[in-house]
Amino acid sequence: MNYSALIQNRKSVREFTGKKVPATALAVIGAYYQNFCNRLVPELETKLCVFGEEAREALEGAAGYENYLVGAPNYLVLLSAKGDLAGENAGFIMEDMVLKLTDMELSCCWLTFTDSEKVKAALAIDSPLDVAAIVAFGQGVRTTKRLRVNVLSMSNVDVSAQRQYFAPKRGLHDMVFMDTWGNCDGVDTYIGFYDDMLWEAFYATTLSPSYLNRQPYGFIIHQGEIILVRAPDSYTGEIDAKLGLGIVLLHFSCTAAQWAGKIDWNFGADVAKIHLPEGYEAVASCKV
Repeated sequence: MNYSALIQNRKSVREFTGKKVPATALAVIGAYYQNFCNRLVPELETKLCVFGEEAREALEGAAGYENYLVGAPNYLVLLSAKGDLAGENAGFIMEDMVLKLTDMELSCCWLTFTDSEKVKAALAIDSPLDVAAIVAFGQGVRTTKRLRVNVLSMSNVDVSAQRQYFAPKRGLHDMVFMDTWGNCDGVDTYIGFYDDMLWEAFYATTLSPSYLNRQPYGFIIHQGEIILVRAPDSYTGEIDAKLGLGIVLLHFSCTAAQWAGKIDWNFGADVAKIHLPEGYEAVASCKV
């Protein structure tokens, strides 16, 4: 797949037609997950479940922004074993599935949830694995109007029809720094410009979907290493924060891999040591 193009073409769609996704397409989705889907932690057990429109009613109250559930013909639910990087791995895997759906010209939208057991009970999932990620998908409505989710506060979410949906994502110079957090001096020289592959990889990270489009993360380039940093954010819960980190890692890895080969990330004690503001955390590092 052309990850650079797919990442730029991907968008969250919250309105779907009633048209069913053909069984042949569902088979392609299942085969891709089994045979080709990228994994951040391959040894961690996961399972992909595909549900039809019957899941919409079942998921009411168990998933969605403040109980607003995106209705769709189908849903992907990723289950995962517990592990230190289970959330990040789930975000990595499911975003790769999202890009596969985009490649198949299917529309989709990430769904938030806070209680794995509640989702498992709603969907009658009998498994020791935890619910790790949920995505709604199907044929999106082709119209200039889109549903806009206005988050006025954590308890006040207004959903209305708008002519366009604008995602307030951050720019590259708000997310990529040199040596210390917030320092942009030297970034352009290091990563190049539009047609440079490292620039494309970082640009892909600015297009990463995240909870309420908060994107509470960034990168520091330090002594030849690229370090992913998690920023504090009171709006984003732990499940969504870890999924978001996995998504941004997938965007960078798959874009960079198109010219640099497989990207190997270090985690935990192996992450490069740098000074960060209070509340910030170095999550992963790699060399490209």
